[in-house]
Amino acid sequence: MPVRSAAFFRLNAADEPEIRVDRSAFDAAGRLVGRWDARLWAVQAAANVISRHSLSGSVLSTDSVDAGWRVVLPGESEQPIYVWDGRKIVRSMQYDALLRPTAVFEDQRCVERLLYGGPDLAARNLCGQLSRHDDPAGTRLNGEFGLTGTVIAQTRHFLRELDSPDWSESIPERNASLEVDNGATTHWRYNPLGEVIQRTDALGSVHFLDQTVAGQLKASRLQLGNQSEKTLVSDIRYDAQNRVVSETAGNGVVSTAVYQSEDGRLVELKATNAYGSLLQNLLYAYDAVGNVLRIEDCAQPTEYYANQRIDPVSTYRYDTLYQLVEATGREAATVKHGPTFPFFQSPPDPAQLANYTQTYRYDASGNLLQLTHVGAQSHSQTMAVARRSNRSLPVIDNLPPGEEEIARAFDANGNLLALQAGQNLSWDRRNQLQDVRPVIREAGEDDSEHYRYDASGQRVRKVRVTQAGSVVHRAEVRYLPGLEIRTNTATREMLYVITGQAGRSGLRVLHWEAGQPDSLDNDQIRYTLNDHLGSGTLELDEQAHLISQESYYPFGGTSWWAARSAIEASYKTVRYSGKERDVTGLYYYGLRYYASWLQRWINPDPAGNVDGLNLYRMVKNNPMCQQDRCGTQPNDINDPELLEADPQPLPTVLPLLPSTARDARSSALEATGSTSRFTLRPAGYKKYVTLDYPDFTIKQFESHSPVAKKDLIIHGHGRLRSPVHKIYNAPIKLGFYAPPDNLLSVSRSELYRFQSRKLQVAPVEVIECGMESRDYEIAYSSAFDSKFANGLYHSQLLNRKPAISASSIQHVENYHDVLIVKPGKSVPLSKLLKQVPAYDQVHALFCRSRGLSGPVHEFSTTKNRNN
Repeated sequence: MPVRSAAFFRLNAADEPEIRVDRSAFDAAGRLVGRWDARLWAVQAAANVISRHSLSGSVLSTDSVDAGWRVVLPGESEQPIYVWDGRKIVRSMQYDALLRPTAVFEDQRCVERLLYGGPDLAARNLCGQLSRHDDPAGTRLNGEFGLTGTVIAQTRHFLRELDSPDWSESIPERNASLEVDNGATTHWRYNPLGEVIQRTDALGSVHFLDQTVAGQLKASRLQLGNQSEKTLVSDIRYDAQNRVVSETAGNGVVSTAVYQSEDGRLVELKATNAYGSLLQNLLYAYDAVGNVLRIEDCAQPTEYYANQRIDPVSTYRYDTLYQLVEATGREAATVKHGPTFPFFQSPPDPAQLANYTQTYRYDASGNLLQLTHVGAQSHSQTMAVARRSNRSLPVIDNLPPGEEEIARAFDANGNLLALQAGQNLSWDRRNQLQDVRPVIREAGEDDSEHYRYDASGQRVRKVRVTQAGSVVHRAEVRYLPGLEIRTNTATREMLYVITGQAGRSGLRVLHWEAGQPDSLDNDQIRYTLNDHLGSGTLELDEQAHLISQESYYPFGGTSWWAARSAIEASYKTVRYSGKERDVTGLYYYGLRYYASWLQRWINPDPAGNVDGLNLYRMVKNNPMCQQDRCGTQPNDINDPELLEADPQPLPTVLPLLPSTARDARSSALEATGSTSRFTLRPAGYKKYVTLDYPDFTIKQFESHSPVAKKDLIIHGHGRLRSPVHKIYNAPIKLGFYAPPDNLLSVSRSELYRFQSRKLQVAPVEVIECGMESRDYEIAYSSAFDSKFANGLYHSQLLNRKPAISASSIQHVENYHDVLIVKPGKSVPLSKLLKQVPAYDQVHALFCRSRGLSGPVHEFSTTKNRNN
């Protein structure tokens, strides 16, 4: 158990090293109970996070200096019953006899109800499946499932009002709270492996997905209404590591990527039009550990302005903790600082550019203390950080805020209460940003922007209300699988935006039903060329002509942008890191909002300390080498799983709602119809999960559990892949707490549900379904039947006749008299349970590996062993 970890900080090579020591405290049972970073320990402050455990080892309460306190009362099977937090919000969950959540209450209001299919819905494969989910945004109906458990038809209904619902037990009363329409229905088609081959969105547009025999995307096509099909991307080619190396977009642009054979790092991104002209040619240079040192765009010319030579080159320098401390690049000659855009150029004028240099200084917790900008308009920004937490505010007019002022600027859970002076923020009961009010009026309606989320925490509705004289205008965006519906009463516009991926490039099709601007064509297809972070740098039309161009500062602010017309530029919404930028200047990442001008998140990490003890820090202060996919933690840009562009986030957990409820509610994946495929990949002490959505966008996140933290492996169906190239075909559902530093998957059949009982596991490789570890021989048991054929291991869940089987076992042991079946054997589950001592909660399954120390990870079923 590590109780101290030391980091040696130098800003420059000649500096004396500063030793920064993080400390950890454990109880007599070896459970982590407290952690301090170097800064808080130096001032003898309370620990960054304090945890208290039950006798079974599960975490009952946490107290964070950033995120406040939280207490969970679990049931007999570790399912959460009550949750309290620092904002005095009380959550309670109700379950049926199979421990499936049926209702969620917040402050005595029913904010979710869940209904599951019975035998009468067998014709649509809805037995045991979630058929209706009333959530904070409205109602989602799953109309039909395929044989592999993938959703075939899904309908979203929205609430009449933006107020938080209080769902009645009566379905007719619930329906009365919804808008009177047929809802928005999305349909999917799958191949025999459960992979999406076609999606029909709520507009009726059909998106076709073509695959190779290996299951790789090779082309995609789109049919708008009764129009002929249009090719979005074709001729996608891959290397031996399954990375895209070449593709041809529907506008004839050929994009290529080159990787170093020695270490797999991306060294070139290149795009040419049908005539061979360069559109993009990004060259990357790295230091020995993989930090980006230099990026040059050879497609851009060298310019001269105000006696300066402006090269299309950006450079970066880091300290010994790999935090970015200096960056150089190009910016608009006339810039604006803060959440606003720089001066807009139309048409693009490269002569209106200037060089800039930014330097960054951080404290020992990783909080930004000072940004110094030297360029066309030099400035600096200083941040004041609370003495005993990581909450921080900018210094305005050289008057640093005091401790009390910083404390008043955040609520008890660490959520920022004002974006800027007078721009108030309000948060819902799950710590998700709910309302922004830039203008507050005593008489009349406030100017405001409102956000509403589904049960998985994904934003499904955005409403902006503005007042012009006596007239109130309303602009709204509704987010559906592969489709955005945008309306505006001021312009009488109704716009459908079809979204997706065309290989590495982003794709947006603008289809107007009303209010089409005179200067724009209907059904305009816009292709976005991205950089290594997924940031949209170039927008092209169907003829590969430039629509807009944008460049970014390292932490996400726009350094310069231009377009061929202002009206076309106004329809660009996806920018830095492939995320949507709201009118507030905030970037929406899926579970959090990011303020690029502050270089930090505006609320603590909902996943806890998975990214370190500073819950506000953005990508470990290394924005050129790390990318955050959904607002919880960064991943290395050269991770093979991240090399496929993905502009949309996927949450690993729902904010503040205990994770064990996720699978039974079929939340994060089913809520978006995302039940296609997932991949488990061991990578040292970290594990990654990649999921394919029915909208053909790959969703990827890292699930890593510190000892004091429980993370969720969410519900999915489909095919498992591993780095040892063994394919496992199995429709499965996952829903449990991952043990510390492990990714351990557990199957749940229609008859049995297994949940975590103990979570204190040594950091060793333990992977379910016969997936091999490179470092350990694995012993495991599961409700899978495994066999070896054609050079591959195949594991299939025996839903109809549950059984326990195991394969590839080299090391078999007994624990608590639980039988571990030997290789090649298969016995009914009922026979296995008879060999278990008479417990009220039968301990049926566990996994362990050679070299494991401490209590073993166990699983329990609510079925009595005599059943």
